[in-house]
Amino acid sequence: MAATSEAELQRARQIIREARKTPATMAASKLASAMGIPLKAAEKMLAEARRVDAEKPVSKPSVKPARPAIQIESDVLAALRTGRISAVSLASHLGVTREAVFTALQSLIDAGYSIEVRGDWAWIDKDIAPGGTETIHSLADFKGGWRSFGATGDNHLGSKHERLDALNTLYDIFADEGITEVYNTGNWIEGESRVNKHDIKVFGLDGQIDYWVQNYPQRKGITTYYVAGDDHEGWYQQREGMNIGRHAQWAAEHSGRTDLKFLGYVEADIELKTPGGSGWMKIMHPGGGAAYALSYAPQKIVESFQGGEKPRVLLLGHYHKFDFCYPREVYTVQTGCTVDQSIFMRKNKIQAHVGGCVVRINQSADGIINRCQAEFISFFDRDFYGNKRVF
Repeated sequence: MAATSEAELQRARQIIREARKTPATMAASKLASAMGIPLKAAEKMLAEARRVDAEKPVSKPSVKPARPAIQIESDVLAALRTGRISAVSLASHLGVTREAVFTALQSLIDAGYSIEVRGDWAWIDKDIAPGGTETIHSLADFKGGWRSFGATGDNHLGSKHERLDALNTLYDIFADEGITEVYNTGNWIEGESRVNKHDIKVFGLDGQIDYWVQNYPQRKGITTYYVAGDDHEGWYQQREGMNIGRHAQWAAEHSGRTDLKFLGYVEADIELKTPGGSGWMKIMHPGGGAAYALSYAPQKIVESFQGGEKPRVLLLGHYHKFDFCYPREVYTVQTGCTVDQSIFMRKNKIQAHVGGCVVRINQSADGIINRCQAEFISFFDRDFYGNKRVF
């Protein structure tokens, strides 16, 4: 048999391609004639070509993978940081549905971001309203008597100067004394700003919140109620446009902790309810600098309260001091701190009263708070405890 020419090979390839497209109408004889080969060899060649076609993977139309929800949330948040935007335009910009945008918005709100949604429009609102109210009920058979609770604040977790040893010992004492409620007067994390950048050992909002969740004391039977200050943790709130206290509780709950309860921004009211009535307590993280006299700032705060809006008990953080005074018939307690003196404090001649409080109040049968005791549990410089155990 003569050698097959290039022209014959080209013709054979054409016949096979056509046979693949319309195999039922093709005859092996055409292939045999074109290539000058026996009919059986042509049939075998066509059969092999069809087998190869059958084994080829079927190409599917490319489908764009669905975007992960967390990516949509990140993109929605980034868009909101540029200003007010409509869900329709946001959906078009991100290539997702309007429903996906609203789902992302709700997830961000649940996580603590201060997002306002009005109709189709959404934006970040950095002006968060202060306050909050929590009602603490007594047992049904409460006829009046003493209540005890713990008080702490200005813990500054994430700072190089934090005193986790003191904070944990406080909670051990609270647990030993059967205390079930602890009130935190704010600045539970260090935050980040120009004034404290050399005092920080844990960086970033997520980093500091995670550190707080993992290291803030947890004791069986104790619930900690806390307010957020507008400094330190509040710096994140002002920059990121989120309700930092609510975000912190969300992070705690997602880590399995249900003992940390956010009360409000800057301040919150606690109703101490009995079957016969209620007494009111305010938890507050005020602003301003420390005064020469320990009681000066508390007195001016109480003096500023409008008539009829005074609490019976006021717990104050911010000043890193312990003090107990009674301006305008308000039992006023500064709750100390669990952080050593920083360079900023030393520069501004601010002493750190390291410790926390056990506060005991007595309520009459109709809920009136008529007696109050504030016990300060004090600690000393870190080096003092080298080989000693005070508690």
